[in-house]
Amino acid sequence: MSYLYKLSGKIDFGNAEKTDKMLLGVYEKYGEVSLDADELEYISSAGLRVLLKLRKKQGNLEIINVSRDVYDIFDVTGFTSLFTVKGKPRELSVDKCELIGRGGNGSVYRISEDEIIKVYTQKTSLESIENERKLAKNAFVAGVPTAIPYDIVKVGDNYGIVFEMVKADVIARKFMNEPQNFDEYADKYAKLFKEIHTVSLAGKGLPSTKQIYLDYLDKLESWYDANEMACLGRFIEEMPEKDTMVHGDFHTNNIMVQGDELLIIDMAEISCGHPIFDLESSYYAHRLNPRRDPNSVMKYLNVTPEIAMRLWDKMMTVYFDTDDVEKIEKYNSVIEGFCWLKAALIPAIWVNMPEEHKKKSVDCARKYFFPQMESLRKGLDELQEKVWNKHKW
Repeated sequence: MSYLYKLSGKIDFGNAEKTDKMLLGVYEKYGEVSLDADELEYISSAGLRVLLKLRKKQGNLEIINVSRDVYDIFDVTGFTSLFTVKGKPRELSVDKCELIGRGGNGSVYRISEDEIIKVYTQKTSLESIENERKLAKNAFVAGVPTAIPYDIVKVGDNYGIVFEMVKADVIARKFMNEPQNFDEYADKYAKLFKEIHTVSLAGKGLPSTKQIYLDYLDKLESWYDANEMACLGRFIEEMPEKDTMVHGDFHTNNIMVQGDELLIIDMAEISCGHPIFDLESSYYAHRLNPRRDPNSVMKYLNVTPEIAMRLWDKMMTVYFDTDDVEKIEKYNSVIEGFCWLKAALIPAIWVNMPEEHKKKSVDCARKYFFPQMESLRKGLDELQEKVWNKHKW
């Protein structure tokens, strides 16, 4: 990861040599440097030569938060083709804007009749936000019903993405405020969840869900013994391949209602893989967590535990096209098993989580996942044959 160095004031003939020595020292210490031009007012040809020398040493050079005046200098001199130059985000205020949703990594506000903004927490890096914007665009082009992402903006000390969203509202508020319309919205919600798993994202530049899970294993060696690590790796490796979209965080706070259409927001975790990865994360949000920690449901989903569990029942009925309670409970059992696979990876996924919570997840994995790995394989094979292979989606 490159070191971010802040440029300020003016860089011209008078201080170009000093700047050159400073940047060279930073490069020799960190190996790779990116530049933050938020406070850079002007750069002369002497300053440009300094940046060119740095680029020759390390290859590509990224410069962020470039003002319009400085960007024009880079553009006129042709340096925008030599460097990765990113303009300074415009600044917005949400002080008088309506808050329409809040999740784990940010809050959503309506800033106009046609636009909403997702404001990220300070712990979310600009690189992560830019990646989410890119993934959202790729998903939109592939036909996924998602909001159109526009520019990245600055909101105080935080960053946000502006989306086109005409007269839209988060579906959680519909469920809470319009109980008479629950069945209508629940049906659309369930159908959208099923629909995204019919969209092929092969070749669309999305990461592989399976590979993401395998990469987590590198951070787990201090939590499991050699046999457990081998079992985890083998289990994930043997999971069937698919090229469908995996949203990774499908719940009532990430779905917007726009007229008669439902649109997905929060594309930070989308990837390309088997639908079981989405089923397990949504099962946890809608069914497992409301049973284990009902007090947290309103905080994360903005609906009651009862509504969350009713929604899951509807999702299962629509997804598997059956009202057979026995079948649905059998499918639920398999999906819950994969929740415990996710629990096994928690220390690598949530690295900043308190150690006692990580230990609790590992203990749950040892109790509920490892003993039933073989039955989970068989259960997934059965689902694969009866659902995804049979219906070719």
